[in-house]
Amino acid sequence: MKAVHDPATVMTAMEVGPSHMPSFAWILSIEQMHAVADYVTQQIGVMKLPAGNLGEGGVLFRQYCATCHRTAVRGGALAFAGGNAPALTDKSAAIIAGTIRWGPGAMPAFPSSVLTDKQVASIVEYVKFVQHPPSPGGTAMNWFGPVSEGFIAWMTLLGVIAITGWIEKGEKG
Repeated sequence: MKAVHDPATVMTAMEVGPSHMPSFAWILSIEQMHAVADYVTQQIGVMKLPAGNLGEGGVLFRQYCATCHRTAVRGGALAFAGGNAPALTDKSAAIIAGTIRWGPGAMPAFPSSVLTDKQVASIVEYVKFVQHPPSPGGTAMNWFGPVSEGFIAWMTLLGVIAITGWIEKGEKG
């Protein structure tokens, strides 16, 4: 498995110049920026990952990552401390793997002495699985959970019964 970055993200970074990086929009042509984006995403910004194990990734994510990013990878668990762990719901495999290794900002780095490449690949597998879980069928209802979905089902059923009773009473009255 190769963890690669999105060339469009690199193009945007070159055009806008996020943070301390200058904008290259007036220095390079569009073709040159495309060439740089392709080179960065296909040659430099590539992290080779072995095959990961989803179960092991879940265990490792809960052990190392869930305290800040929560088990549903939605982030926000550090709001009380004045910071906020970002959601991982839209992050690529390359961003996740690189972030684990080098730890930007307040996030600690997890070098290969702490997590092996296979363990990083397993965490990436878990995050990608949680980002796009398989549908068990029916309407997902935004993944609220069985209690709220059951409540909605019961309220709908009671509403149908009430409407049926109202219609039945209206014909006899």
